[in-house]
Amino acid sequence: MPRIETSGADAAAIARYGPEHMCAIAAGLTERGLTAHLTDHRVGLDLTATLSPAHLRGAEFWIDEDGYAELRFWYPPGTPPAQITATALRALDAVTSPRPGAASA
Repeated sequence: MPRIETSGADAAAIARYGPEHMCAIAAGLTERGLTAHLTDHRVGLDLTATLSPAHLRGAEFWIDEDGYAELRFWYPPGTPPAQITATALRALDAVTSPRPGAASA
C-alpha cells in the first residue's frame, strides 16, 4: 500500500474539523437520509453516519476531526467479483480525483 509522506509544514497545514464543521457534515448527511451521531471523546470528535434500508445491512461513513474517513458497506454472498471491483474503483476514483475548483499543484 502506498504511503503518503508529509513534511512538518504540510502536517501543520492540515486543517482539523472543529465542532461547527462536524455538525455541518452531520446535517448534510442527515438531509440525505443517513442517521448521524457526533461523539465527543476526550481525544477528539468523530462522526458516524449510517444508511440502513429496511431489512438490509447498512452502509456506514465515519470521519474524525483530523479528516481521517472510512466508508464501510456489506455485499451479500454471491455478489459477482466484477461488481465488487467496479464499486471499489468508483469509490476510490471519487476520493482521489481532483475536486472541482481545487488548485492544481
